Amino acid sequence: MKSLFLTLVIFFFTQSFILKGQDTVMVQTFTFDDPSPEGWGAPYRGIFEFPSGEQSWEKIIMIKSLKCDSATKGDKYPCGEWDYLTHSLVYLPKDDMVEAIQLGSFVTPYGKRLKMGGAKGWKWYYDVSDYEPILKGFVDIQSGNNQELLDLKFLFIKGTPPRNVISIENVYSFGTYKYEYLADDSVLKPRKIVLNKNASGFKLKARISGHGHFGPHNCCEWDSKTHTYAVGEWEQFRWNVWKDCGYNPIYPQGGTWPFDRAGWCPGTMVDEYNFELTGKVFPGDTMLIDYGIEMYKDNGEKDGEFRMSHQLVSYGPPNFKNDARIEDIIVPSSKDSYSRINPICSNPRIIIRNTGEYILKSLDIIYGLKSGVKKKYIWGGELGFMESEEVWLPVPDWSNLENDSVFIVEISNPNGAGDEYTPNNKMTSVVKIPDLMPDEFVIYVETNDKGRAKENSWFVSDALGGVLYSREVFQDSVTYRDTVNLSKGYYEFRLTDSMEDGMNRHWWSRNSDPELVGRNGKIEFRSVEGEVIRSFPYDFGQELLFRFRVK
Repeated sequence: MKSLFLTLVIFFFTQSFILKGQDTVMVQTFTFDDPSPEGWGAPYRGIFEFPSGEQSWEKIIMIKSLKCDSATKGDKYPCGEWDYLTHSLVYLPKDDMVEAIQLGSFVTPYGKRLKMGGAKGWKWYYDVSDYEPILKGFVDIQSGNNQELLDLKFLFIKGTPPRNVISIENVYSFGTYKYEYLADDSVLKPRKIVLNKNASGFKLKARISGHGHFGPHNCCEWDSKTHTYAVGEWEQFRWNVWKDCGYNPIYPQGGTWPFDRAGWCPGTMVDEYNFELTGKVFPGDTMLIDYGIEMYKDNGEKDGEFRMSHQLVSYGPPNFKNDARIEDIIVPSSKDSYSRINPICSNPRIIIRNTGEYILKSLDIIYGLKSGVKKKYIWGGELGFMESEEVWLPVPDWSNLENDSVFIVEISNPNGAGDEYTPNNKMTSVVKIPDLMPDEFVIYVETNDKGRAKENSWFVSDALGGVLYSREVFQDSVTYRDTVNLSKGYYEFRLTDSMEDGMNRHWWSRNSDPELVGRNGKIEFRSVEGEVIRSFPYDFGQELLFRFRVK
């Protein structure tokens, strides 16, 4: 057993943001210095001391960091060669047994030749505020595996939450289920749950990932299926489990990472689905709930599998009538998960959430460089309680962006009224300065073949989004050299691939159909004399995005 408490007064700084005006307690569990677990796919597991239940937390964030290192015991690679499904679990005593409650699910990246954040590793952020009732005292935790080194910490941000969490429980036991049995309803059958009579709100939470290669569509990893929740006699929620992988921030990887999958991608968190039950059920009632999935076809796909977690969260009433919070800053940001779209020199993007009981219809947003002139944007919309929205802000004054700077955003006046909880109104992020390029250079592209060159196009735009140069038609196996001349300012180079498979050869066909393998493409910026200034990976998935400046 080990634990580490750190109380960070005034602010806590992470790689991507600063939380102002609030104390944060950090609980460090596993670290990169812990020995890699022994055994096939063995996870890290330990008991750690968490804060007691006396303090009120506005939010709890779990930060999971992975690092490639030769000390790992999984295989001969610093990061695991293959993509492996892992889980962050809390084990709780239940009757004479132990029950697993899942905090999050994650699939490791393909590790061959992978560079993943260097010595600091790569960070993923999970909002685990709904698990506050079980993150108290001594907690038995499992996470990760022995393919990468793991650092796992929890940030407990002091304050008042939008609503207090009363309890969280499994609707169905966490586990792996065969598609045939799910569809035939021989597992995860309808069940009755007595709802907490002291609760005012309820939510269903699901994490589902598909696995296996059965039937003509390789079910269930590569096949989208429809999932449902019926509450009482009626279907209340319907959704498809499918995830776009072509924009994965961890790239290039050693495998088929850009191709979409059932709820996950190599090197990402498994998608989480949240369904508000408040108003559909009532405290003290007995709720009949049934999970369902579309019926399989008679083509062998029924042997595929799904790894699932289904949970019920019970809440107290909303703590505020009028309140909004800044959930995150997407750009500008130095957070690993947003590395594909940063650094930024155009429109900032933030996520706001309505944390008040009243519908949020308006909000004032002040933003800009900490050392520069701020802009004001009046947001209008309609967000129900706990609903969120990504907001694109007008371009601010980036003229003082000479070194890595601090971006600040602050919200106020929800619905034109006083904000009832101000500690969640302000957030800052690190602004990484774009790379410097000469005012004249050549965009050098060697296309690949097998009819795939037509999938590509590129654009050079200014800070306001105006396209200055472009090439939208390519021929197979041709070298293109386009010279651009730019004045002082900030610019964006974007190269897209309509099939989301980059410009790399289809090496996975070398056994099944060698004629389809083809050749790799090449993308470079060169001087007018032909010297390479910058090289880009051809295995980029959906698009390449490079922001730069000219001075």
